[in-house]
Amino acid sequence: MKNKLLKVIASLLVISTVLSVTAFAQEGGYDGAQPENTAVSTKNEGMTDTELPADPDNPDTPNNPDTPDDPDTPDNPDNPDNPDNPDNPDIPEEKPTFDDLPGDYVVGRMYICTQIVALGHSWIYIESTFDGEMTVGCYQVKPYGSVSIGAFLMSRSDGGGVYYNVERYCANEYGLRSQHWLGMDITKDQLIRVSSEIRNWNYWGLYLNCTFFASKIWNSVSDEFIMPMVFPVFIKLQTMTKGGNSDVVMQDVEREDCYKQRKSGDRAYLEVVKDGTLDSRLT
Repeated sequence: MKNKLLKVIASLLVISTVLSVTAFAQEGGYDGAQPENTAVSTKNEGMTDTELPADPDNPDTPNNPDTPDDPDTPDNPDNPDNPDNPDNPDIPEEKPTFDDLPGDYVVGRMYICTQIVALGHSWIYIESTFDGEMTVGCYQVKPYGSVSIGAFLMSRSDGGGVYYNVERYCANEYGLRSQHWLGMDITKDQLIRVSSEIRNWNYWGLYLNCTFFASKIWNSVSDEFIMPMVFPVFIKLQTMTKGGNSDVVMQDVEREDCYKQRKSGDRAYLEVVKDGTLDSRLT
């Protein structure tokens, strides 16, 4: 009887042990297979830790080739906020100054001009083709602006010397007669030379008159040599033989923008002319 009882107890212990092991395996214990990993892995073969595999159902995934580029990137030429887009008119381009230009850059046209009324008059006219300011003698020419420079004596109230824009004003106010001019392109380096010649001239004489002044300025940079002679009619004859014409047109100018050059060289400066200087035609 006692032996049978022991066998029954042993059998119950075996059954209890088997049931305990089975329950443990079902609750997450080892069952001979790879355990299921419930955590999301962010690392795949051939990818960095921060990359996720492309998801075709999600256009926002980083590696989806169908995802459109960011419209704010500089590579988008249609983006108005892109400073690298040269076609964007809202962003001004930086313009070069006169000092930034190479020496052989053409900055305008220079003309030697004459009008034959009475004794006549000769002068220089420079018109800018440069989108920036530049200096001619003592005068600051605005972008695409112009200036006339000539020597006068008794015909102007401010006395003998070099004047700026008197010819421009009188031509537009009173007109020109029997006029003629000859033109040439002028480069940055040539304009600097011309400006120096103008600043160094501050006189008028019987021979060193308007004709000599205009010829000297012209000849300082031009290959078309003009022989300086006392009377402007001789300048006109020379410009006619060198291909000039009578289509003399100068930009208009206000009275307040007409000047007399005082002193010369580095000390030269401009002074607005008196009213009487502009009250007569060019002669």
